[in-house]
Amino acid sequence: MDRLPEEVVLHIFSYCEVQDIVRLQTVSCRYLKLGRDNALWKIDCFSSSRAEALRRRQQLLTVQSPQLAELRNAVTALPGADLTAWDVAQLRGSTQPRSSADPEAEARVQRTRALVNWEPGYPDERLNYYEEYIHRHASINVHWVGVPQLRASDKDGVVCEATGTGTLDNADGSVQTLVSPLDDGSICVWDISERSSSHQGGRGRLIHQTRPGLLTGREADATSESRAIMTEVGAVECVSIDSTSSKGYFAVQNSLHEIDLNTMQAASTKQYPFPITVLSDAKDRVPVTVGTNWTVHLHDPRDRAFMLSGPNPAGELIGGSQYSHATLAQPGPLSILHDSGLGADDSSIWVAGRFTSLLNYDRRFFPRLRGTIHSGARIASLSSLPYPLVPQNLDLIRNPEATISALVEARNRRGTTILAAAEYKGKGSLELYGLPRVQPYQNRQTASASKLLSVAPHGGRIVFSDGDGNLKWVERDGFSHVRTLNINDTAPIGDGGSGQPGDASAYGIWSSTASEMPGQGDIVQKIISTHPITNSTLSYDHRSSRADINQSNLILWTGDGRLGMLGFGHRNALDHDENEVVEVQAESAEQRAKQDAERQYGMAMRRALERNADEVRFVRGLGMGFARH
Repeated sequence: MDRLPEEVVLHIFSYCEVQDIVRLQTVSCRYLKLGRDNALWKIDCFSSSRAEALRRRQQLLTVQSPQLAELRNAVTALPGADLTAWDVAQLRGSTQPRSSADPEAEARVQRTRALVNWEPGYPDERLNYYEEYIHRHASINVHWVGVPQLRASDKDGVVCEATGTGTLDNADGSVQTLVSPLDDGSICVWDISERSSSHQGGRGRLIHQTRPGLLTGREADATSESRAIMTEVGAVECVSIDSTSSKGYFAVQNSLHEIDLNTMQAASTKQYPFPITVLSDAKDRVPVTVGTNWTVHLHDPRDRAFMLSGPNPAGELIGGSQYSHATLAQPGPLSILHDSGLGADDSSIWVAGRFTSLLNYDRRFFPRLRGTIHSGARIASLSSLPYPLVPQNLDLIRNPEATISALVEARNRRGTTILAAAEYKGKGSLELYGLPRVQPYQNRQTASASKLLSVAPHGGRIVFSDGDGNLKWVERDGFSHVRTLNINDTAPIGDGGSGQPGDASAYGIWSSTASEMPGQGDIVQKIISTHPITNSTLSYDHRSSRADINQSNLILWTGDGRLGMLGFGHRNALDHDENEVVEVQAESAEQRAKQDAERQYGMAMRRALERNADEVRFVRGLGMGFARH
């Protein structure tokens, strides 16, 4: 085997099962390299994807006997069926154009079209498909960061809640530390750096905590007052970290505090006329955009008028005499995105919120409005993917007339895609907007039955959260489902960090309240990827210190004020074992789909029983509980 060329070894690997390929990586350094070949795992990812399943389904439709046509038409026409253009053509009895009269050649052509259509990577992007396979098939674990307890003597044992979160990143974009304000007015910093061959990783260790009341201006023992101040507005995007200058910006009611993360001391404070509801990211030495309930401002920390010793400019801001600001026709901005995917000279500012349009400002001519994009939905979160949006009419599977060359040309175009998590008529709406030429796509049918709260690109997929506590991964087309996790299926914070499902046997539907079960009813308000996708993102590290695989995790901030790390596999995403051997317990697509369906059914039944229990408790005092039959 050692004398065989690499191409021959890879061809042999292609006939092995996934578990066997993973075990072969431990044989030698050569097999470790070959066992993580990108082309090999790309085919494995595609073989278990929905696109390949749809292709096989279409292939079976063409070879079925005519006797099954009536039964097939009846099943396909059932309510809720996922009809494609191919299905409709089959139901109508029409034929699809074929590229060859040879069935085997036709099957190869269709498989090539399906592979090109599914491939999530762009021509100038280098995805690691070995890691991609792990994220699509390995088990998911969530481990919570240890949040300090309240220091007040009368509330010993009470854990503080995080009121926001941000990350301090390395030069390569990977996350180094987690920064979060707590409801007692303090700021905590955790080390969540990655593990490599020369570094054991941060393991979620608490590095520093400031004194309580730093952000509220109250005494350390005035925890009740600080909590009321920190939780009054309830903004999700209330933390912005500038990794270049190691500065943190924290919004507390009408005040914006600038904190030096090296000394953990306040550098400046600026007052705004209305409560601050959102902050933009602070990066690339670009001024932070601040959104209040009725206005949008540009905050430049270099202006010495905002220092602690300077005058309070709140009155001037209300009148707008000194600092320009944009006034909103409708209140409630919730997310601000600085679009830098079109080049370094791009100065776009996108503002979205409880109003039904995306507002586009130009930083160079602020506060003049450049344009708007009507959505019709109320958007809670914005994110960006630095690659163009492929139009739906170029879907090679659902549109047989589309060509591979047209799809490749669309992928090679210069552009960026804005991702939006929204709510439309009570249901979740995942929206994608291609720039510079606006090409909207809105998934309002299969995204979620409840409001979407956060969205972020994650490897070759898109992940978003909804109001039912679900985390859902879809392909970059915005509708092809990959997998689902409910945050309430993970164990509560008191279990010592285990990511296994909690035991509900000790809790009944007749308890005093359904919320007595810890962790139930929680939602994910913010998702942060530890490896954000940029134009310069590379999947391979050629440094002498090799980083571990499978570390593109997700940082979660929940509605209960918890901070967690979502990882894949059986290894703890925070507490690594030094002598641990990397092993991927892969599941088949059928097993994973069955487990997800069972989990969703169980959660739906639990919610139904809880609603029934609430109704019983409600009618107890109305006399119905004493009726005799």
